[in-house]
Amino acid sequence: MSLKQKAISGFSWTVFEGIFSQGAIFIVGIILARLLTPEDFGVVGIITAIITVTNSVVEAGFGSALIRKVEANDKDYNTVFYTNLVTAVFLYLLLFFSAKQIAYFFNTPILNDLIKVSASILVINGLVIIQRTILTKQLDFKKLGVFAVISSLLAGAIAVFMAYKDYGVWSLIAFSVLRPLMNSIMLWISSTWAPKLQFSRQSFTELFNFGYKLLITNLVNTAYKNVYYFIIGKYFSPTSLGFYTRADQFQTPFSTNITFAIRRISFPILSNFQNDRKNLKLKFIQFIRFSMFLNFTIMLIIAAISKPLILITIGEKWETSIFYLQLLCIPGMLYPLQILHLNLLLIKGYSNLNLRLEVIKKIILIPIILVTVNYGIVYMIYGLITFSIIEYFINSFYTRKIINYNLKNQLKDFLPFFTIAIVTFVSMLSITYFLSDIYLMLFIQLITGVIVFISTNEIIKPMEYLTIKNKLLSILKNKK
Repeated sequence: MSLKQKAISGFSWTVFEGIFSQGAIFIVGIILARLLTPEDFGVVGIITAIITVTNSVVEAGFGSALIRKVEANDKDYNTVFYTNLVTAVFLYLLLFFSAKQIAYFFNTPILNDLIKVSASILVINGLVIIQRTILTKQLDFKKLGVFAVISSLLAGAIAVFMAYKDYGVWSLIAFSVLRPLMNSIMLWISSTWAPKLQFSRQSFTELFNFGYKLLITNLVNTAYKNVYYFIIGKYFSPTSLGFYTRADQFQTPFSTNITFAIRRISFPILSNFQNDRKNLKLKFIQFIRFSMFLNFTIMLIIAAISKPLILITIGEKWETSIFYLQLLCIPGMLYPLQILHLNLLLIKGYSNLNLRLEVIKKIILIPIILVTVNYGIVYMIYGLITFSIIEYFINSFYTRKIINYNLKNQLKDFLPFFTIAIVTFVSMLSITYFLSDIYLMLFIQLITGVIVFISTNEIIKPMEYLTIKNKLLSILKNKK
């Protein structure tokens, strides 16, 4: 199978995982939101932020270092496995014994017990980094996708059952723990790799020299992505955080999964061209244009239908989340682009520069947070939007130096996709001012969106749209 065929296959299976696995998570979230309270989701939002930040330490950048290393061997895999496992156990114990202090800090006593259980996710994830890395290097995303879907469905079913049986917030905790646990069991059963009693100081030093900078970068970046969870949980209330988390969890599956799919596929593929500047630039632009084509339109469609979407799926008690969701879709538009630019630095081995940029950006974020937190959650999101725009300009600056893809050319590539997305958004959002029935509103919005999206694409004719269109027409023709 050629590299192009592997990329197409990999993207297809990653999309499969995104649609069905994240779709299952999304549906489970909707069901649980109807059964549980905003406060329950706020409490779990705090835990999610804590686990996500500490989990970024577990990998320590070794996974990316192994993917980037073309001739990684079993000695490398064993060294990383034991390093990650020890790190995961240490962090689990750290959270376990500090759970009481964390609960006191957030003035939420139930966090004490919830954190002790949830922290087991760190050890679970630490056990399967090698299995994931091997499959990623081989571009074998079929297993990763299928296992993710099965684990999401099984864990989701158990969580919903627990919610109906009045387990409350524990049903959310069960879902968050059981999903990675089931996924890890399937990865271990299907894998041909098994750890040996082998540890190489040379291998550790080589991989750590690249990985530790990525570790600090990921830690800083992950802390930034979750900082609003911490601040809202501390200075407002779990209920307020619940409204914010539900809004965030309506747009995150889309922006994150597009990013996840493109990053998962682009990193190993672009790594193959790290010493071929011409082809690296060509492949990078293809990835970035495709991500814009998908993400700009999807994010603005979600923003346009946010009112009927939230009211229909999780009910009027979550109405506060509507405006939050509309605003959060704006930084969500830029998220895949941020990651692709940073990936380029890592592929070229500039982990030092990557780290330096992340520190600079987060220093810029601090005064934005300190000012906006005094005016409420909405103003904090305005600050987040402002920061995401600043962040993009900083990230994209070095792309010009690395592959001669300057900001002017990037914005030129943006224009057709942004135009299509804005025209689609305005046409769909306008429907909300003329209809009061939310079911009819959503139906008319979707019909309008499809018509306007196809029409504007037919006028502008971006290459990405024509490629997908021709592929679909070819499939339909073959079926006939």
